Amino acid sequence: MQQILAAHQIPARIIDLGVASYLGAGSATALQVLPEHHPSASLLISPVEDEPEQE
Repeated sequence: MQQILAAHQIPARIIDLGVASYLGAGSATALQVLPEHHPSASLLISPVEDEPEQE
């Protein structure tokens, strides 16, 4: 996800939340962007909506 944002010149960083996962397979992380880039970043990393089928 960070690479997608970087390709669109949106600065981002990965934050370690410091919480051990349930299965002990690492810790949780979050992607942080500046407030002014939040709307664009949300659109870029959100799932693509399916278009309704036309009959």
